[in-house]
Amino acid sequence: MIRCKTVLLLTLALSASAGAWYDCRSEYFDPLSVLGRYSVPECGCTVTVSEVFCRVRAPTRPLKITVKCDSHDSNYTAIPYAEFEKFSPASNFTLIALGMLDCKLPSTFASLLANFGHADAELLEIMLASMGGELQGVHVRGLRKVRKMVLYKAAEQSRFPRDIFDALPDLEDFDVSFTQLRLEGSGGDDSIDGTSRFALRSLSLTSCGINDVPPGAFTGLGNITELYLYDNFIKNLTRDAFRGLTNLGALGLSDNPITSLPSQVFAFTPRLRRLYLDKTLLGTVPGDTFQGLQHLEVITFLKGNDTITFGAQALALSSLKELTIQSTLQSPLPKDLIEGSVALQTLIIRYAGLKIIPKGFFATQQRLQKLDLRGNELTTLDVDIFQSLKALVDLNLSGNRIKEFPGNIFFGLRNLKTVSANNNGLQYIADNAFDAGNDITCLALNDNMLTSEVLSSLRLFWVMPRLEDLRLQGNRISYMIPDWKRFYSLQKLDLSRNNFTALEEADITFQNFKLQLNLRENRITNIKIHTLPSVEFVYKTTVFLDDNPFRCDCELYMFVRASRHLQNSRYIPRITLDPEHAACASPPSLAGTLIQDLPLTSLTCSLPLRDCPANCTCDVRPATRTLELDCESEPSMYPNPEDYEQKITILHLRNLPSQPLTLPSHVVSLNLAGLGLTEPPLLKTHNIQKLDLSRNQLTNAPLELLKENLTLRLSGNEFFCDCSHLDSVYVLQSNAARIDDAEIVKCGGGEYLMNIKVEKLCEIKKETVIGVTLAVLGGLVAIVAGLAYRYSLEIKVFLFSRGWCQSWVHEDDIDNAEYDAFVSFSQDDAQWVAEQLLPKLEGEPNNYKLCVHYRDWVVGDMIPAQIATSVEQSRRTIVVLTKNFLKSTWAPLEFRAANAHAQRERRARVLIVVLGEIPDCEEMDAELRAYLSTNTYLKWGDPWFWEKLKYAMPHRGQNAR
Repeated sequence: MIRCKTVLLLTLALSASAGAWYDCRSEYFDPLSVLGRYSVPECGCTVTVSEVFCRVRAPTRPLKITVKCDSHDSNYTAIPYAEFEKFSPASNFTLIALGMLDCKLPSTFASLLANFGHADAELLEIMLASMGGELQGVHVRGLRKVRKMVLYKAAEQSRFPRDIFDALPDLEDFDVSFTQLRLEGSGGDDSIDGTSRFALRSLSLTSCGINDVPPGAFTGLGNITELYLYDNFIKNLTRDAFRGLTNLGALGLSDNPITSLPSQVFAFTPRLRRLYLDKTLLGTVPGDTFQGLQHLEVITFLKGNDTITFGAQALALSSLKELTIQSTLQSPLPKDLIEGSVALQTLIIRYAGLKIIPKGFFATQQRLQKLDLRGNELTTLDVDIFQSLKALVDLNLSGNRIKEFPGNIFFGLRNLKTVSANNNGLQYIADNAFDAGNDITCLALNDNMLTSEVLSSLRLFWVMPRLEDLRLQGNRISYMIPDWKRFYSLQKLDLSRNNFTALEEADITFQNFKLQLNLRENRITNIKIHTLPSVEFVYKTTVFLDDNPFRCDCELYMFVRASRHLQNSRYIPRITLDPEHAACASPPSLAGTLIQDLPLTSLTCSLPLRDCPANCTCDVRPATRTLELDCESEPSMYPNPEDYEQKITILHLRNLPSQPLTLPSHVVSLNLAGLGLTEPPLLKTHNIQKLDLSRNQLTNAPLELLKENLTLRLSGNEFFCDCSHLDSVYVLQSNAARIDDAEIVKCGGGEYLMNIKVEKLCEIKKETVIGVTLAVLGGLVAIVAGLAYRYSLEIKVFLFSRGWCQSWVHEDDIDNAEYDAFVSFSQDDAQWVAEQLLPKLEGEPNNYKLCVHYRDWVVGDMIPAQIATSVEQSRRTIVVLTKNFLKSTWAPLEFRAANAHAQRERRARVLIVVLGEIPDCEEMDAELRAYLSTNTYLKWGDPWFWEKLKYAMPHRGQNAR
């Protein structure tokens, strides 16, 4: 590290040429940017000032050094030479630029460079910022190769250091800013003809507090081509102010309080090409101000005095190419102001209070390509005002008060490509105004008062076949012009902030698939689009619909559905509706909801009162294809949903029906919630698919309704869940899949019905049995023997259930059930049961007694009751498990009943026989799936099938048949 209290920062930059950086592998790299350690991934090395850089191949290396000091207290002789030996010529580095910040001027820069080991440096550039001391020629003596010097914020610099040009004969660019300089006049032989022994080309004295430019201030600097005196306090200029600057090409006098330009002030600058007079206090420009400037190409008057007056032909210059007058005119234009300026290509007169353009003002401007008249007060345009502008490409008339474009206003402008007339209050455009606009590619008519009727007469497709960008935002357009949709070239059509209220599919179907259609901030409430075509094109039309007051009802449904469908299409859509920021404005319940987040089921419309029954409200919901009736009582007539392109009807009654309901076939959902029903309703129809009985006073399960193929809602009722209603609880639990709100259905005691353990509802309390048993054991031996004989059957049950004394206790001794097994199967598997299972088990030598529903059930009894009875009266339940079994309505219910019975008795009563492949787990309910995962089953086709089945059947004793 450099150990010097005054040197804080050393910036090094290696470059082969301006803007080129060395890489250690390819001769271009920047090894160090700040003092200290710096990792160079490209080089694979980490360097400090005192370390060797990555090896390079170049014989000599350009070097830039920036020294930052502390409080102008530099002592450069204290810098040890050894610290800079790596930058010496022996290390192949050549110093080309030196920067110094917050330092005191050295006695000479040559002595400073000697301390750096670069006494013979080819120094090309010096930048001095916030230097202490006043720069003089003696400081730079000996640095003959310096090309550029910058002096920035030199507070002590009070004089223009002309003597440095003697010391630096090759200096080409001298830039001084933020000082307080005083210019001094001088004379000499070169003050007249402009010759100079110096190489200086560019001189910038910006923000230097200069008050005056005395005669001959720049004599001896005749090679200067650019002089910038921006942001000073110059008020007056004399005729001799620029004497000797015969080669001057650019002069900047902006940001000075100059009030007038004397006659012949530019007489000594005959080669002047660019003149900048922005932000001055000029009030008048006499006609001979620029006389003799045959090379002047650019003049700017920008944001100067509020009012400026030009003399006759003041800007009539044959070489003038660009003229800017902005925010400073406020007076009539002389008719001959630019007369004879035949080379003029760009004319900008904007925000200048211009009220009229004199007739023939552009007569000699046949090369003019850009005309900018923005922000003036023009109200009318003569029909032939632009006809001489044969080369005009860009015309801007925005921000004026032009109410109409007359016919043929652009006649003859065959090169015109861009026309802007925004914010004019434009109301009328003659139908032939653009007849010569064959090459127009951009037409901007924003923020006017144009209507669809006015625009439809323009026939833009026919007169502007190359139009790409049509801007019409902020007008009064209410419908799409068919002519616009024919454009193959149109890429942008801006119709935002207009009066569109609805869109149809034809409105957004254009010939150009690349079109961007902007319909933001209109009054669009509805989009009548049913489908959006898709084609396999790379490009797609985009319609922007943000910030419209959408009415989110059933009429918007097809648009929302279609736009979402196309987002997932495998084809690239021809039209993409982009409602990312579009939101609902109505109805109130959906206000503020983004279209993209809108649930399709929330889009509804109300039927007209004449179509809706009395005391009812009628809504159409397209997402579910339903007509929804909400009625105080059963209506006397029902509207047909097909009349409204819907499929079914949903009925909600607010009051208890007085008689059995007779519903038409299209009513498939009935809501009777909260009517105080104590019994299920009587329905004279079997079309109902959904029935809502929630929030009523039902206590018994609606078993008859569960026989029907419908879905129920039963929450909010208090069902009996005791031993006497065990079957009702069981049926409700078994049909949970058909009860939409099964998880929240409660019993009268507050328990959730689905959490009730059916097998425990009728269980005898164990403590009673234990008490009786202890009392019996405490009696006499005789009494014990008597009690043992009295309860012999119970004792056998106890022993058998635990697998004790199996040779002594047989199942038929303790279980007097009527059947050995109840066979549960699907009707589709009845043939296998009849031909295989029954003959084998009921025949010799097995002689089992089996219960099958088609043979042993009583005709007319309720199926749930028959199931319960068959399970209770059978020692086993054989489940024939197939895919048909899972699809059956009653077979799964039979399994649940058998399993519940087995769990109550804690005995293995259920036998599973699998025919064919085991069905997928997803097809089974949770209870059956859990049973199979924890119990073994028999597989038809197993060589030991019959032996295993017989072993699992009841073991017989003396009561065997």
